[in-house]
Amino acid sequence: MTEVNLDDVRRQLNALNFIADKMRIVTVSAMDEDALESCTKVEGECFYNSYMNVIYGKGERYVLGYRCEETVIDHAIIRKGDKYYDPTLQAAGDFKEYQYAILTEFKVFDMMTHAKSNKDFPPDVDYLLTKANKFKNVINVEALKK
Repeated sequence: MTEVNLDDVRRQLNALNFIADKMRIVTVSAMDEDALESCTKVEGECFYNSYMNVIYGKGERYVLGYRCEETVIDHAIIRKGDKYYDPTLQAAGDFKEYQYAILTEFKVFDMMTHAKSNKDFPPDVDYLLTKANKFKNVINVEALKK
């Protein structure tokens, strides 16, 4: 697994107006090859891929958050059972487990509802910030007002 300093990750998330202490950090694992083969995995399109994979039952939840790297990267992955997967990065090759900070998870109906109000685009971090009052458990709404 790629090692990162989680204190640095939390500082970055707080600087982006999130409440890092309320965000769960999970490990993203590799899917088995058969499951990966049946997933949507357009290169560089994590939001679209995760959205489509949840619609078609390859994942149970659309998970929005940040890849924990030296500089955090907004990213979408999927959850199936109690495991988190990233078909987009895994399909790119040389996949290593990594840490991921969760902003929110959507079941298929909620994900589609949010996409509809986002001009049919899958929910992303910018969209979440436009709905900050609905996600004030992980968004520092007061900091956004400044």
